[in-house]
Amino acid sequence: MADSPIIISPTHPARMKLEPYTVELHLQGINVGVDNIHYDVYLSPKFTEPTRKYLLDSIRAIASLNFSYSQGRNSAAPDTSGFRKQLFELLQISLTRAKYAQNIEVDILNRLAVLKFLLSEITSQFSSLIVECKEWIHSRGVHFERSEQAHVMRSRIAELQGERRGIYRQVGMSIYQIMRELDENALSKSRRALFGEEFPEIYELFRNRFLFLEGGTDETLLLENYVLLGNFIHDPDRFEVFEELLLDFVRDFVHADENSEELSRSRKSYERLMEQARSLRSEVMRLEAEQDEIRRKAGGGEDLFAWPWKRRPTAHEPLGDAEDLRKRSALLELNLEELAPGIEAAKQRMDFLTEEQRARIGNYLNDPENIRRLFDARGATGHEAPPETRERLLREWVNRLDERDLLAHVFAGYELRKIYMDYNPPVHLQQLKKALVVREETKRVEQVLGQFPARKFSLKKLEEAARAIRRIPPEEIPAIAMRFAEDFTRLRRDRRNYHHVVSWMERINLVRSEHSRELSRANNSLYELVFTDEAGKDNDPVVSHAVIKADVRGSSGITKDLQARGLNPASHISRNLHEPVKRLLDRYGAAKVFIEGDAIILAIYETESTRATQRAVAKACILAREILAVTQAYNARPEAADLPRIELGVGVAFQNSAPSLWMDGDSRIMISKALNLSDRLSSCSKVARRLFAQNPSPFNVFLLQTLMEDVGDDEGEELLVRYNLNGIEMNEEGFEKLSGEISLTPLAGTFSMPWGKERVQLYIGELPLGNSLETIVVRKGAVRELLPDAKIGNPGPRAYYEVCTHPKLLEIARKKLSETPGKS
Repeated sequence: MADSPIIISPTHPARMKLEPYTVELHLQGINVGVDNIHYDVYLSPKFTEPTRKYLLDSIRAIASLNFSYSQGRNSAAPDTSGFRKQLFELLQISLTRAKYAQNIEVDILNRLAVLKFLLSEITSQFSSLIVECKEWIHSRGVHFERSEQAHVMRSRIAELQGERRGIYRQVGMSIYQIMRELDENALSKSRRALFGEEFPEIYELFRNRFLFLEGGTDETLLLENYVLLGNFIHDPDRFEVFEELLLDFVRDFVHADENSEELSRSRKSYERLMEQARSLRSEVMRLEAEQDEIRRKAGGGEDLFAWPWKRRPTAHEPLGDAEDLRKRSALLELNLEELAPGIEAAKQRMDFLTEEQRARIGNYLNDPENIRRLFDARGATGHEAPPETRERLLREWVNRLDERDLLAHVFAGYELRKIYMDYNPPVHLQQLKKALVVREETKRVEQVLGQFPARKFSLKKLEEAARAIRRIPPEEIPAIAMRFAEDFTRLRRDRRNYHHVVSWMERINLVRSEHSRELSRANNSLYELVFTDEAGKDNDPVVSHAVIKADVRGSSGITKDLQARGLNPASHISRNLHEPVKRLLDRYGAAKVFIEGDAIILAIYETESTRATQRAVAKACILAREILAVTQAYNARPEAADLPRIELGVGVAFQNSAPSLWMDGDSRIMISKALNLSDRLSSCSKVARRLFAQNPSPFNVFLLQTLMEDVGDDEGEELLVRYNLNGIEMNEEGFEKLSGEISLTPLAGTFSMPWGKERVQLYIGELPLGNSLETIVVRKGAVRELLPDAKIGNPGPRAYYEVCTHPKLLEIARKKLSETPGKS
């Protein structure tokens, strides 16, 4: 038996799973500025001043001005690479400060502030250029101002002012492209590393071309990237026309709104009340007419002329009860007054539900993917309707466009993309589009082109495009109609997002004066986005620090071996360990604390001004891994085969307070709990090296304890047997700090261990470092019992943390992080 046909109609809507688009910005965790309305943001002068010059140079380059200005020199080409570098560094700092505050809204606020500054400066620098041009002409003297050359220059300035919108678009699009590339290539990765897989849709709001246009619109951009629609009230292809058409289509044929019944009841209630009001008003008017008739019959003198044939009532003829009619009329008027509040309430309720329904359906029209779900019969099915249903919906959409005579306008927009550069300027894009649809408009275009005989315009391409519109094969129309619907929803979404972001930018107060800056800072309402070296070096005390100690294993044996062969052990270790490590320090902001033959002790300090950006523990983990890589690279060299291997144990310890310092002559000596702890973490007992001589695991740090019960922390530390051969151990406080510096994702797996297979708990994350992302893998291990027969027993409650260095572990972590949804 054949299946029954699918019925799609306003009474039988197609059930489809459409996804609403409701992305919005929120700054609930941000302090309001001193005016209790705006948010106070101070931007780095090291960024704002060069950026002003960059924007001015960009405008000059686009304007193609060929005469010099105030100082008699041609301006330099815009330094795009310098601007890109500064913008990237500033936005990286913004992310870091947001992570320090544990609030992504800090970065969103800074993004809004940077965006507001850039867009306002395009307008400001364009005005500055116009003023500069006029002043340059004036500075040449009265005779020059009256010359033909000055007249030509003033004409060029006037042309520039007419081209303002186009220049704004070109500068804005260049900034848009730079910000988009930075976000896609580096900033989004840094954001994931610090905050995980949240907020990708929020940052899509900033990747909006409309934000970088003057007034949020430009017909050239609409034509090239969206759809060009009519501007004037009488244009049949206005935005509002297509929007209403799509809203009605989704409401009628696709989405049965769950509040439709409530809206229907509200509409019926309103109509019922209105009908009562109309009935009462009609009755009142009838009674008033009767009263007028009675007054005329009674000779109330209301007639302007006395007609001799008009019959007058006799004394015995009843005139009717005028008073009764008046009372009845007054009662009806009272009923009307009592009915008015109910009518108004019913109307407000109906309007509210109508607007609510419109907004709900409109949320579906802000996601271009929904157009594919509606109309694309070849797309994935999933929870969407079957292909037959989508084909019928697409045909119905084409029919609705055709019924409103809109198909020709849709086709014209796409044909215009192919030819507009041949005619615009001087012909306006709207006029060109109309000429493709209406023959009479072609004559007007011809008249405009005739005013520029030197350019020898030909109407051939315009006429061919108009013929192409009329000859589009019927089988191609559905695909074009679907493409238009998709482009229109992108336009609708980006217009909506533009207004949303602009409304938030208007709430940003860019603090410029030092007085306002100090006032807002004193009220704890200032958000400063400045470079690290601008944060103030005076009175900037150390507040916390991480210590890295790398201890050479078997240094006594190395020394004895080399001396026995007449070789210098000091230069051997210095050339192959100390010198390479020194070259790493600047990248990680580390400082030497102590260097001797068999140990290197480094520190990464966090000061009051850098505590939000330093990420000391994360950098210490990567630096420790780099130190191990230095020795492994040396050990792998063939020429080192006859020299002793250099093997290390590294400890990373964090202390959330400043170290104590004192001077011994010219030497500075540091006293720190982290320093002592790093010494223990980097150690390796001879017993442990014998126990783990065969280590099949990818891990290099193991802790054993001879007694597991009734042992305090201090005693437990003394009873520990530590194995650390080419490994990195980190203290628990350091792991907690690392969890706050970057986003750590748990990852469990089964690995071979010296005592057998075991389920291992790993934590993986990424550290943004310059233009790259450094992967960090940390293993949480458990101290195991060391039995009297030198066998390894069960794990105890005490945990330790190893920074993993095995290449396969790092590769697994990179793969897992790249596979996470939303990764680019």
